[in-house]
Parts: sequence; structure tokens; C-alpha cells
Amino acid sequence: MNSNKPPKLSIITPSLNHGPFLRDTIESIMMQTYADFEHIVVDGGSTDDTLNILKHYPHVRWISEKETDANTILEAYRKAIAMAKGDYVIQCCVTDGFLDKNWFASCVDILDADNEVSLVWGLSQQMTEEGRMGKIVNAHFLEKPPPQKRAFLAFWFAFGLGFPEFNYMVRRAVLDRCFPQRNCQEPMSINPVWTFNYNFNTMGYLPYFLPIIASYVRDHRDKRGIRLYEIEDPASRRYIKCMKDFRKNFFRGDLRYCIRNGESEIIEHLDTSAVRTMKKTYMQHLMKYKLRKRLNEIMDKL
Repeated sequence: MNSNKPPKLSIITPSLNHGPFLRDTIESIMMQTYADFEHIVVDGGSTDDTLNILKHYPHVRWISEKETDANTILEAYRKAIAMAKGDYVIQCCVTDGFLDKNWFASCVDILDADNEVSLVWGLSQQMTEEGRMGKIVNAHFLEKPPPQKRAFLAFWFAFGLGFPEFNYMVRRAVLDRCFPQRNCQEPMSINPVWTFNYNFNTMGYLPYFLPIIASYVRDHRDKRGIRLYEIEDPASRRYIKCMKDFRKNFFRGDLRYCIRNGESEIIEHLDTSAVRTMKKTYMQHLMKYKLRKRLNEIMDKL
């Protein structure tokens, strides 16, 4: 790669005292077949061996300093986004990594080819702290993928599904616009991924799903979701409430919804007819879910 040319892709990793997992994360990124990327690590002042490990990987751009914002993970992500030079961004937590070696290339191909798509996402597989593989999250999507692009909104209204922060690739400008700003007072920004998911869908951006097990997400004793459950759980519930409020206003016709392309240009306004059609699709998603749930209950009793 020409060193004077900005990379196409930026991988951003927040870090704090997770040295035991750092090598696995970095090397899973290095194993990708796609080479036009930079890897940025924003460390919050680790006191373990994190910095010594980072020094062994000269291609990694990193900083280490204590965060000053009360929401340290948001501050770290915001620093990383500001450092990123790529057109596209992937977030990768310091305890996670990638399983599919062609994942970066596959996502870049979609974003390069389709200006309407702003985000590409896939599936993740759970991993124990010791490295044993567990269940695939939303494995049923391998056989029956979720709706694509414009059709995804009704699906989101039905289930509130968030794009997995472990693997999605998003256009940098869209990430910058949808990710919460530092010192954001919205309660769901305690986990900024919730705010990103909410803004992405309500602002009219379009996702694209690839039925690929792209990444692993490691369970460990100091996992943020467990350690900070008392503040993370209200944030997730706030996300669902905001989604439901938006859905109600959307179907009542109290707001005007537009579709945006990857440059944030408005490419379509949804008229009354389109909203009615989407409500019908939303109800169909709910009915299918209830039927599948009932069938599973019956099978469990057999």
C-alpha cells in the first residue's frame, strides 16, 4: 500500500487492562486477506502488559491516556473515530476478533459496489475466556437471512435488532453522524452502540446482511456488560423504549421519514402508501415470530 495514500478501512479498538486477549485480537485482524487497512487502539491507561504488547506490533497506531469523560467507552470511541483515516470503519473490542479471513474484503466489495448501502453486518460466535467456541448468535439467519436495505426497517420495528458491534463495517461519515457525541446526555449512550443503532435506523440509512460467521465475541470475567450491568441494562431498555416511541409516531404519520444513501443524501421520501405497506409487513413479522415461538414450545413438550 502507498504509505502516502489513506487506507480504505480503519479498525478501531478501545482498550483497558485486557492484555491477555490483545494478541489474539490483533492477529485475527492481521490474518485478513484484505490489506488496505489501519488498526487504531485507544487505550485508557492500562496498568497490565497492554502497552508492551502494542509495542510488538509497529503497524498498530495507538495512544494510551486516562479518559476524562464519565462515559469512558464513548470517549475512547470518539478519539478513535477522530483518528481514523479510512472511508469505512469496523469496531473491534479488545477481547474480540475475526473468524472469516475474507470478512473485510467481502464488506468492502458491498460498500464499493452499492452507494445506497451504509453498513454491512454478519454473524458472531461466542467464545469462552479460554478460547473454546460456543453458540452462533442468531444462527437461524444463516438459513433465513433478515430483510435487506429498505425492507429492514419493518424488521427492526418488530424486533429492535441491533447490528453486532463485533463485526459491522460502516461508512466513516455515517458512523460519525450516528454515533453519540462526547458528553452526550441521552441515557442509552452509556452503551454508545445503542445510540448508533437507533440513529442509523431512524435517520434512514440502509444495511446489508451477509450470511457469514464473521467474528467471535469472547465471554470473560471482566466483561463490560456484566461488570456494568446496573447501568448497561437501563440503557438497553431505553433503546427499546425509544424505538417503540419512534415506531408509534412513524405509523401514525406524525413524522416524515426519508431514505438516505451512503453520502447522507435523501434518495426517497416514504409516502402514506409506503408507510401502510410497511406496517403490514411489520405485523407479518410479528405473526411469524409468534407462530415460530408457539411451535418451539410444542416441540419442547414432546
